[in-house]
Amino acid sequence: MYRYLHQLRTRWRRWRLLRAYSRVFTARTGKRVGFTPLMAAYERAERDGVLSLDDGDVVWHWPEDGESA
Repeated sequence: MYRYLHQLRTRWRRWRLLRAYSRVFTARTGKRVGFTPLMAAYERAERDGVLSLDDGDVVWHWPEDGESA
C-alpha cells in the first residue's frame, strides 16, 4: 500500500512540475491550449535535467527514495 501511495505521489509531483513549465510558456507566449505548451514543458524539463527523451520514451531523473524535490 505504501509503495502504491508513493508512486501516486511521485506521479502527482511530476505532473505539477510539467504544469508549472507549461504555465511559464503560456505566460511568455499567450498560447494556452494545444500541443505546443506541453512540448515546451518537456523541452524545459529536459534542459533542466529532470527528464530525458529516449526514442520517444520519457525517462525521469527523479528521486525515488522519498527525497523531496
